[in-house]
Amino acid sequence: MKENDLGDVVMEWYKRFYKKEKWVKKSVEIEGKLYDRLKEIAENQLDASVNKIIDACVDDLNLEDKVIIYRKEKDEINVARSIIVRESIYKKLEDLREKYGISISKIINVAIRTGLERYDKR
Repeated sequence: MKENDLGDVVMEWYKRFYKKEKWVKKSVEIEGKLYDRLKEIAENQLDASVNKIIDACVDDLNLEDKVIIYRKEKDEINVARSIIVRESIYKKLEDLREKYGISISKIINVAIRTGLERYDKR
């Protein structure tokens, strides 16, 4: 990182991108409201697809100390979605599934919810 003329720290352009890797297609159930929020952010706020936001939320997820499973709202519907994530993120999901004994769909929903909470607090 370096400073610009205003003294702000800026990131070199090449550090804004992930290294090239394969993407894995997976069918998961995502809470409708969470998915709608991701769609709204992807369409109106960030230069990223829903899949890339999900990938980043899972990448950022840290479940080392505790696992918080959120109660689903009464009328909330989980919708099966086909998503793609980087191969390394899929490996992380598999490792978390084995470690905590909860489904990949639940882990993804927790990652999205946590990611959206952090996004809203920025």
